[in-house]
Amino acid sequence: MNARLKFSDHIKLIKNIRTSGTITPSSNALINSLTSPIDFSKARCLVELGPGNGCITRSLLARMHADCVLISLEVNNDFVAQLNALNDPRLKVYNACASSIPTILEELGIERVDHVVSSLPLAIIEKDVVAAILENVSENLREGGHFMQYQYSLKNYDDVKPVFRNSRLRFTLRNMPPAFIYECTK
Repeated sequence: MNARLKFSDHIKLIKNIRTSGTITPSSNALINSLTSPIDFSKARCLVELGPGNGCITRSLLARMHADCVLISLEVNNDFVAQLNALNDPRLKVYNACASSIPTILEELGIERVDHVVSSLPLAIIEKDVVAAILENVSENLREGGHFMQYQYSLKNYDDVKPVFRNSRLRFTLRNMPPAFIYECTK
């Protein structure tokens, strides 16, 4: 599913490490593990936080139902341009902070989100901003919906536990670097 990476893709990730939090795109193994809780036949609204260059975005779009909408929130202008170039009418790209979920959903007339997939580098985001993002995700997620977040450390795992009914931790070695996956249910 991932397009073959060019050297320039790695350079962009390195250049934008403060917003991407990584120097390599997510592996197929990480993407598959991260999105495994999603029932794509039933999901009608997905939110992606910190989509970066779109490797997870492309995977979501390839598996989504024709009637599903994917709302992607990205603060980096370079990545926003790459996401807009995907030209999929189901994809709504916003150059916005993840904490603006409620405003965007209201603008689109969407009451609740089925699932949220996040690549945000929580470990390098200010603690109060992380708390606001997690609270906004929880408040706008439908009952039984999932929040899936991957990280390269366990630094923020304790932050998700009080916000979501259930939190489960998984790990994949098949990514560079290996990653933890926080699977949270509302």
